[in-house]
Amino acid sequence: MISSLPLHPDRDLLAGELHARPPLPLATPVAISRLAQLRDAGADRGAAVAHLATLCRRYGVTPPDAGADFVMADFGRFTLRYERHTEFDGWTFLRPGPDGAAPDPFEGPAIGAVPTDWLAELPGRTLVAAHVAILRSEGEDAPPPPGCFAPDNLAGSSLSAGAATAWTDFRPGPDGFTRILLQDHGMTAALAGRLAQALWEVETYRLLALLALPQARACGPELARASASLAALAAKLPGLQALEAERDALEQLTGLATTIERLAAGTADRFSASRAYHVLVGRRLQSLREERLHGLPTLADYLERRLDPAIATVEATGARIATLSTRCARAVDLLRARVAVAQEAQTQKLLGAMAETGRAQLRLQETVEGLSVAGISYYVLSLAGYALKPLPWGGWLKAEAVLAALVPVVAGLVWVQMRRRRRRG
Repeated sequence: MISSLPLHPDRDLLAGELHARPPLPLATPVAISRLAQLRDAGADRGAAVAHLATLCRRYGVTPPDAGADFVMADFGRFTLRYERHTEFDGWTFLRPGPDGAAPDPFEGPAIGAVPTDWLAELPGRTLVAAHVAILRSEGEDAPPPPGCFAPDNLAGSSLSAGAATAWTDFRPGPDGFTRILLQDHGMTAALAGRLAQALWEVETYRLLALLALPQARACGPELARASASLAALAAKLPGLQALEAERDALEQLTGLATTIERLAAGTADRFSASRAYHVLVGRRLQSLREERLHGLPTLADYLERRLDPAIATVEATGARIATLSTRCARAVDLLRARVAVAQEAQTQKLLGAMAETGRAQLRLQETVEGLSVAGISYYVLSLAGYALKPLPWGGWLKAEAVLAALVPVVAGLVWVQMRRRRRRG
């Protein structure tokens, strides 16, 4: 039936997006190791899948398709879950963990079963490295085994109406991996999978959200200098009188605006991603349905005190850049208007001077034309005199009388001819 309908070309893609990274049912006990590899700008998005294919061929497992965004593969000693995200690749390794009586639930991490030479060649740079241990526990108030976490940074909470208890200190352990302990008080496999995924995503997204913090801190000194320069230039603007001084101030403001726009362009994407990841952290924490335990801070409380101030710094830096950009643009527009008015006044003076020069040139030209008419007429009449005087004249008609009569005629003809030539030119 559906095949007979006109389908949108992206229908299957959009329908499958809800199931792109499904939670994996987990049987307690289980050890989980999570890596998030940040891809370099311009890196091949398919490099991670190609690297996964080499591991599959080593273990005789069917390699994934080159364009796969999600892969689940069982390698016997461990299970691997791969996810391709917008800017990072997520690798989750799972294998059965120690029982609840083990002195250290993180003693045999899942990543320990993965070939180290293959791990060393993972594409990208490791940003997130975390172990999640899920153990059975009879009592909801049982504290984590000693030595697992730093007591002064411990956070813990009861999850999903008492079905589980989560513990972590959000600190890298001796092996460089952050540790999260999830105690099972009767979870179903599906709930264990959902809670474990939410926990490792909280760890993943909190670090991705913090990626903007070093950038925000690095912008601070440059923003301070730009703000001071803008304030100094704005204070000087009312006292500027000469056009050259205004042009110099405009050049300085334009350079300052370029600096601010460079900062905005260099931070906009990272700051925007930071806000998006911070929202995801909040949503994953909500899905845990935490309840306070033993007077300790919950995971949400801990991150609210530690993560939120960092994100506020990023937000404040972004707002500061936007404000400086707006202020600088207003100052540039104001100074440009002043320079334009001054230039227009100068142009008016120049045009007036040019008009006066033109009128003087016209008067000079008319004077020259008058002299030219007289000079040409004189020479024409002189030539006519040479031709008329030798002729025999009788009575009152003489050559001088004829020449006198020709003066206005010749002058008029010369004047008319010069006018015609001037109009043609």
